[in-house]
Amino acid sequence: MPILARPAAVFLLLVLTGCATTPSAPTAPRTPAARLPASPGAPATGQEETPAGLRAADGRELPACEDADCEIEVRSGDELTIDQRFGVRRLAIGAFGPDGARITLKGSAGKLSVQGMKGSISSNCVNGRCRDEGKLVLAPGESGRINDIRLDLTHLSGDRAVLRLTPR
Repeated sequence: MPILARPAAVFLLLVLTGCATTPSAPTAPRTPAARLPASPGAPATGQEETPAGLRAADGRELPACEDADCEIEVRSGDELTIDQRFGVRRLAIGAFGPDGARITLKGSAGKLSVQGMKGSISSNCVNGRCRDEGKLVLAPGESGRINDIRLDLTHLSGDRAVLRLTPR
């Protein structure tokens, strides 16, 4: 074989060898495994699934509401501390019922205003120190207002809800 033909033959051999393939079994498309609900009495997996409608921008970060500008997932018993410039010290999430979520609040005497379903204010004075206490029921689609803070319950499902606070 002439010297110039050798590189061409080697090249041709490499190309033909590279084209040969061994047939393989087709691979099934990958799909994420379905997450089945735990059966009663089964041990917890450490991660609790949040229903799609209950996803809140600030998650369960309750301190995100201190500036009265947040969207969080709340549960009965949660307490939110609000910056005192809004005249509200604390919001407590009460029981969830068919008519919505019950919210109680504490604020500075004479500086608390509540608007919304079943809203009420009372004053409590002890040794000359007075504080206002309020109550409010929030239902999805119904806004409430505490001083200059708008409250919206965007979703309610069982023992959880999404609460949005917006400063005016």
